[in-house]
Amino acid sequence: MFPLGPHTIFLTLAGSQAHGTARAGSDVDLRGVCIAPMAVRLSLFDEFEQAEGFLDDELTAAVRPRLEAHPTASRGLEVKLESVVFELAKFVRLCAAANPNALEILFADEADWVFERPAWRLLYVQRHRFLTKKVQQTFLGYAMAQLKKIKTHRSWLLHPPTRKPAREDYGLPTAGGTLSRDDQNRIEQALADKLRSYGVDDIEMPKPTRIAVQERMESFWRDLLAVPEDELQDRMRAVASHALRLPADVIRALNAEKKYRSAMKHWDSYQTWKSHRNRARAELERAHGYDTKHAMHLIRLMRMGAEVLARGELIVRRPDAAELSAIRDGALSFDELQAQAECLRAEMEAAADKTDLPDDIDQAWVDLLTLSLIEAVP
Repeated sequence: MFPLGPHTIFLTLAGSQAHGTARAGSDVDLRGVCIAPMAVRLSLFDEFEQAEGFLDDELTAAVRPRLEAHPTASRGLEVKLESVVFELAKFVRLCAAANPNALEILFADEADWVFERPAWRLLYVQRHRFLTKKVQQTFLGYAMAQLKKIKTHRSWLLHPPTRKPAREDYGLPTAGGTLSRDDQNRIEQALADKLRSYGVDDIEMPKPTRIAVQERMESFWRDLLAVPEDELQDRMRAVASHALRLPADVIRALNAEKKYRSAMKHWDSYQTWKSHRNRARAELERAHGYDTKHAMHLIRLMRMGAEVLARGELIVRRPDAAELSAIRDGALSFDELQAQAECLRAEMEAAADKTDLPDDIDQAWVDLLTLSLIEAVP
């Protein structure tokens, strides 16, 4: 590991301190970028992508005055200060892939910058060229991950599992199985291959186009099979089983094993969640019936994604910070949250249809920009 201080080109506030939603008890998260020494970059044995934890003395001394002068971060210093510093190559790759966390660093409000070197400005002035139509999928994907957590935790909160699943609950023998493990694996692989053949994964096309086509195909299959979204995979699996002419008893055994494994995974996840619950998050769930902090991030991510698509701008310090804080405090019922999420999904889709953003990043330009940044640093 090399000393970060001389090689770091940028540090900024992140999280609630950068979004404008920090409150009493909010800690301070810093995110930044460094350019590793050439010996490390070219080494066949040393690898460096990011450094996490605490800053070294040189960087701490450099950023401390700005943190102490910041209106909210100054209070958070008493709670906790942590940082993540990405190596330039990884950071640029993440930005090129429209990773929401990386783009938030690139577009951070200048009032929240705590350390910079000239090389950072060379990257910052080009920031808008990293915005592509891919933000629809990445920001929506991150948001839907939040919603999935909310729904899962809410189901555990309202209807906690009462006992560990047993094989006999699914008509399976207590020990062993109706099919050998090799037979299960072989048939499952055949089913996976058949299901994959219904998709477009093996067709050469730009990733954003692929995602759009897959979504339309899923909509077609839901309508054709007349099933809700959460049952689509099971029905598709039934179609594939029929196409492979699997015997009815084999299909029953495979489906029973699959349901048992899924139930066990759900049980294990519940036990982990119950034993490792964050006390503050548990209180939010108890008070409001769902995790309102996840809800705040869900709405924020979807609004940011819609703004990028409609206006070509990523706004990190949120003008709607007060409303987002209210959502964290339980301003929305669970049903209202779901309704807002659906409206924002539709807004993002409409904005994506009209946006002037390119489908994907110019990879050759990204390579040249990265090389120029590396060469600009002594």
